[in-house]
Amino acid sequence: MTSSTDRRAPDVYIVGLGIKGIEHITRETESACRRSQEILAVPTLPAGMTYLRNLCDRVTDLHPVSYKEDENRLNAYDTMSAMVLEAALDHPPVTFATYGHPLVYVYPTRQILDAAPYLGLNVKVLPAVSALDTMIIDLDFDPAIDGLQMYEATDLLVRQRPLQTDVPCMLWQVGAVESVLYSSAPNSPERFFRIKDYLLRYYPPEHEVAAVYSSPHPLFEASVVRFTLGDMEQHHDQLHQGLTLYIPPLTRRSVADTDLIARIESVDHLKSITHDRDAL
Repeated sequence: MTSSTDRRAPDVYIVGLGIKGIEHITRETESACRRSQEILAVPTLPAGMTYLRNLCDRVTDLHPVSYKEDENRLNAYDTMSAMVLEAALDHPPVTFATYGHPLVYVYPTRQILDAAPYLGLNVKVLPAVSALDTMIIDLDFDPAIDGLQMYEATDLLVRQRPLQTDVPCMLWQVGAVESVLYSSAPNSPERFFRIKDYLLRYYPPEHEVAAVYSSPHPLFEASVVRFTLGDMEQHHDQLHQGLTLYIPPLTRRSVADTDLIARIESVDHLKSITHDRDAL
């Protein structure tokens, strides 16, 4: 990754295309794409590829050459990262463009960053709009109120991670839970038995949750499917791989440090934990 002491021009730009198509592409990302000899992309909609071809003469769609039915998704990520690195060695600079934010649940980005130093490649990652950003809007949710805990759904199960029921929870990739294999087949109710049982250790069956899918197109509304946790598997036909499960807090945590709560509006306390401005 580019550092403050590394002034070389990037060999690889890693950018995100946002969630809602070309409306989320930043000027910074556009500039990187225009400077590139090739864009290797994983867009959500065909319009994204059309737009990228207006920025660069050579654009490669990585999705059809990477994903194979019933194969490990890691194979697809290996293919993507290898193609990006090969292109960067052959005709830099190149851009790896993925939907969302390039560092939010994008494993090929990590592979490229890890391999680049050994290949003498300079990489620059640019910020973008992630699904987390759009879901905050879709849910009308502010993480500053009670905090936020986030897990990948399968990782939650295999590691048996504990949940705090007073903190909002987001479970990513819930529609792909229990398998690392790529599949376009619709889900059956059985896919959600295990994760429902795990969540019922912490929440009652009548607790309402929401499956959220931010719209990838400016003409469509976001999809927010609400149901009680006990009925989760009954919504199997709606729980596709693009969804994130949002679990609101069950309770509000009470104040434990009464001494601090009494001080947070005190000017004297503020002065005791800051420098005297006149002495600086």
